[in-house]
Amino acid sequence: MKNSIILFYLMALVSLSSAAKSTDHMVRDTVYFYENWEQMLNVDPSAMLVSPVIEAVNPFEIDIYTTSDDYSLSGYQAASLGDSIWLVSGKYLRTNFKGDARDFSSSYFYPVFFNKKTAYLVSLGYDEENSLKTLLFGTTDDGQPVAVFYYLDFMNGKVLKVTPKVLSQLLEDYHDLQMRYEGMKSRKKHEIIEDYFYKFIDRYTQDLMTPCILDLTY
Repeated sequence: MKNSIILFYLMALVSLSSAAKSTDHMVRDTVYFYENWEQMLNVDPSAMLVSPVIEAVNPFEIDIYTTSDDYSLSGYQAASLGDSIWLVSGKYLRTNFKGDARDFSSSYFYPVFFNKKTAYLVSLGYDEENSLKTLLFGTTDDGQPVAVFYYLDFMNGKVLKVTPKVLSQLLEDYHDLQMRYEGMKSRKKHEIIEDYFYKFIDRYTQDLMTPCILDLTY
């Protein structure tokens, strides 16, 4: 789950979003669906649907449906497009997690990155301190929107938006990283949050004392 993988992932979703805004507003492909984390980790889908409608509301919010009015796909936990794009259902998040799971719509799927130890989402968010003046939670210095990370805390059943405060809490078990992060004057900048969040994911994944996702889900 390195930077290059995320860039590739987001580029693919941006391409999907652009295609969805073309003349017919739709992209068609084969989508695989999963009911639990074991199936996801083993890449063992429980269902496959050829040529559903895949519509990118934005690069981080994907609608998957059929032309039938009574056919719903949001009941699945996750979906994958090919072997590189993984999406988790907003309905699954809101049903199984508390906290910032409310930021996600039950109607859509969202980009998810995971390994056997941990998982996080990429989405859009809002500025907690100045939400009326700033549309997006994260912006670069020139005001351009950036991705917002959400951490899946399986231990406590919460979705956590990765703000400076949340990141400091995540780093508590890795004191060296926490001290380095909290000692930075620019720790609230998106690129610094992103860098240390990746450092946390790497450290957590390599930590022999942390449980696997399947140890915490059933």
